[in-house]
Amino acid sequence: TTEIPPWTASRHQYGAQIVKTRDPDVLRKLTPATHPIVFDCVNKAQAVGWVVNEPMYNIFAWSIRNKTDAFKEIWTMQSDEAKASKLREVDTIGRTAAKMIGKTFYHLHTLDFRGRLYCSTAYLNHQSTDLAKGLLLRADSSQIGKQGFFWLLVSIANYWAGNSHIEGRKTDKIPMQERASWALDNEEILLSYALSPKVNNGWHKADSPWQFLAACMELKKLREWQVYARISLGNKFDEYAFESNFTGWLDGSTNGIQHLSALTRDEVVAPYANLTPSAFPGDLYAYVAEHVWKTISEQIAKIPKEDIKFYEEIIDNLAEFQKEIGAAERHSDRRRLATDALHRFREDYSQLIKIAAPLFWNRITDKKERRKISKRGVMTISYGSTAYGMGSQVIDDARKHGIDSLQHIETKFGAYMGRLIFEDCRVSLSRPMRLLALFEEAGTAAEEKREFLRWKLPITEFPVVQHYVEGDVKKVWVQYYTPSGIKLSNGYYENTFQIAIAFNENPVYKSGKQKSGAAPNIVHSLDAAHLMLVVHRADFPVTTVHDSFGCLLGDMDKLFRLTRETFVELYETDPLAGIMKSIKVGIDRVDRGSLDIRLVLESEYAFS
Repeated sequence: TTEIPPWTASRHQYGAQIVKTRDPDVLRKLTPATHPIVFDCVNKAQAVGWVVNEPMYNIFAWSIRNKTDAFKEIWTMQSDEAKASKLREVDTIGRTAAKMIGKTFYHLHTLDFRGRLYCSTAYLNHQSTDLAKGLLLRADSSQIGKQGFFWLLVSIANYWAGNSHIEGRKTDKIPMQERASWALDNEEILLSYALSPKVNNGWHKADSPWQFLAACMELKKLREWQVYARISLGNKFDEYAFESNFTGWLDGSTNGIQHLSALTRDEVVAPYANLTPSAFPGDLYAYVAEHVWKTISEQIAKIPKEDIKFYEEIIDNLAEFQKEIGAAERHSDRRRLATDALHRFREDYSQLIKIAAPLFWNRITDKKERRKISKRGVMTISYGSTAYGMGSQVIDDARKHGIDSLQHIETKFGAYMGRLIFEDCRVSLSRPMRLLALFEEAGTAAEEKREFLRWKLPITEFPVVQHYVEGDVKKVWVQYYTPSGIKLSNGYYENTFQIAIAFNENPVYKSGKQKSGAAPNIVHSLDAAHLMLVVHRADFPVTTVHDSFGCLLGDMDKLFRLTRETFVELYETDPLAGIMKSIKVGIDRVDRGSLDIRLVLESEYAFS
């Protein structure tokens, strides 16, 4: 609850390291004199004070006590373990908030080895969940101004993210002015949520319900202040002089692909990642989904028409087996028999199930549902996701989409879709994917030499080192109680156990991490460099969550411009040339396009 002293060296007076790394050379090199932008960024971030939004806390406490639909996601969880874990998280956020009501508090900030900025405090912080963000307000405030009022309306539309009735788009996927107009058109409803959130619980349906309700409450506070000020101030009344401590946010658009498109100057992908101006936001997920289902149609066309009905019956039979298993009680004979029948069916029709996969996915005809299925794979492709990993994602997310046919998805169908998304990205996102492959190649070469990949980021001069090590593992025999049984040939008794102990005080090179880490770490280091530039260049406090940037509503106009100006500043230095030289890959091997990076300055949706 007191301001945190600034960082003046790589180790804070509280004992923390400014960078979480085991490479002593990195820490030795980092000083305020050699890396002023790095230290300025961290110190500015942790100088921001926070308070608990008490009215929001009261609604939270009531909602969790009464098990309302504000936490429907938790109440409907199938896994008891996942449900308990989520409840513990919510409980911790609530207990922490209760202790901090009426107090101003601060968070110590540190960096990971890629330069990404993190709060050292868990749970109740601005980098946490929708609930945590909804419970927080800035300790400082500024006049909202006419433009700040506009950004409050935009924030409400963003958090709602429901149907806007404009070309079937959601409220966070329409032009900024239309978002504000939507909020004004629905102001009476929005205020009703703030006035009676326990009775009028339509706010539960928002994409980010807690931040949405907090924004509605801020709108209510503004309108109440305007009524009071108009009466008390008369002719001196300024309807936008309201002091607000609410935080507005700007989020990067598929940020990993944004960086890869900027690196490769990819004019083909850039519009879908919103690096160029457009009337509506580009949609990378829909772009890939369209390609994926085109491939599905092409594969179906190769199946003899007379066989299609047979394969459709296989799909239906698999679903029936799954439904029967789901309807049976755990450990019951009914469940065991259904499970055995499913296993036999899979064995008998193993190859045919694979052939049926495109027919299964072709049953999904809605473009929005296709987009949902493709989204996570495309989102993670920049961070090293593999075809196998994407298949697992499809299976893990199947029930979350609310699509009936996915409630009983066959594993092979999920694996098929994962491979299809990955393979399509190699075509539809060809330049970014080829660049990712070069990064992995550099990691493989470093692995063979047992070296650590390292590179320096432009402007910030932050040194990134993939210093992956682990404790030297030694096997130790441990006698459990008194000797029992016969003495074995190794000299130990039967009740002696061998355990592996990692001695962290003796670190050794960790194999396999240079290749798998290269692509995601380079991309993450670039969004970290952009973040540092935004925070450093701003003449107002900025709070961050990796590719999201927040500030008081009155400063949002400046932040809108700054995110774009610093992105252009970063990429006009051509960071790829320096990175490729550092990781020992020829820049001539990179396929570059003709994108004019300064078009980002004119893009309404690059950060929105």
